[in-house]
Amino acid sequence: MDEPIVEHLMSTDLVTIAPGAAAADAASRMLETGVSSLLVVDDDGRLAGLVTATDFVSLVRRNDPEDETPVEAFMTTDVVTVSPDDSVEELAAPTDRGYTHLPVVDADSRLVGMVSATDLTTYLSEHRR
Repeated sequence: MDEPIVEHLMSTDLVTIAPGAAAADAASRMLETGVSSLLVVDDDGRLAGLVTATDFVSLVRRNDPEDETPVEAFMTTDVVTVSPDDSVEELAAPTDRGYTHLPVVDADSRLVGMVSATDLTTYLSEHRR
């Protein structure tokens, strides 16, 4: 059986936010949607960063959580990404390093999806030999 590519596993119902959005708005968006990370995208749809619950812990420790700190001031910018054409096998290295959310970007760095540890676990449990 051929290994599926990332495009077949990724989620496309993405929760995004602009780099200049306020931290309080990002927190509200995460709570309202029930996600543990937000994809930060620019006006052209290119991935600029990722805001995770861990990023908020750091922000709250340093600042008043109600301040107007822009998302771009505390988002992760060195984001590990994958391509829609990557194989499931190629997801092993980043997930082994603890990454639980991998944004999927095209050749122009435009965000097209997200693969989570849950997506991968679901696939593997459904395709056990």
